[in-house]
Amino acid sequence: MNRFFSISGLLMAAVLPIASASAETVFNGNMHDADLQKIASGETVIKNTGSYKKMCLQSENAGAKKVIETVRALKPAYFAEVIREYPYEGNENLIEQFSGLVMDIPSYAGIPYYSERAEKWYDLYSSARIVSAEKTESTETVQADFEMKPFGLVSMDIVSEKSSDYYVYESTNRSTLRYYDKFDCVSPGNMKSLIVIFKADGKWILYGAGAVKAPSVFFLRDRIETSFMNRIKTFCSHFFSKMQE
Repeated sequence: MNRFFSISGLLMAAVLPIASASAETVFNGNMHDADLQKIASGETVIKNTGSYKKMCLQSENAGAKKVIETVRALKPAYFAEVIREYPYEGNENLIEQFSGLVMDIPSYAGIPYYSERAEKWYDLYSSARIVSAEKTESTETVQADFEMKPFGLVSMDIVSEKSSDYYVYESTNRSTLRYYDKFDCVSPGNMKSLIVIFKADGKWILYGAGAVKAPSVFFLRDRIETSFMNRIKTFCSHFFSKMQE
């Protein structure tokens, strides 16, 4: 009898780690318990760690891995995350709904943005115009021009990709960004807004990241962080909350 229980215990010990390993882990230790509780209660969590090395996403989902690899390859000096979840049940069509909203480029004009420095409300983009667009069964590629104070006209490449397992959105600046037309602050390809949506444990995970590779010098850092990071956080939060409407 003791031998039986001993063998059974060994079998259970062998099986349990496999079961644990098969369960997808969405976030790493950089995601605090308090943030997880907020997400579970339906809140949008914004993490402005400032360092891409503190990125909290670690899912093995292919779309999530694309976003992680993109951020690591850029090595941004400025970094922020926006996270929200929705139950899968009752929101089965969430990816189609979200992609339809976020790829409606002209709708970007007029998104409300609060400037902490000026303590005023502005439009995130005062204008948004599609220059060119291509679409396949799974991807949509758009080149668009945005008027964004205080950087003037900004040209962006936007790529939207859908699969059976995920949705990924990526926007990248094509043009150099100049601050009030006084000095260059971001070179082409160095500002990215990233969004991935995927399912885990019966829920939709909506994860957004803002990443900017720009000079990290004392007299520019605060202005760049305020100007770019708050805009990216506003953008992600705006479209994440749209799923409730």
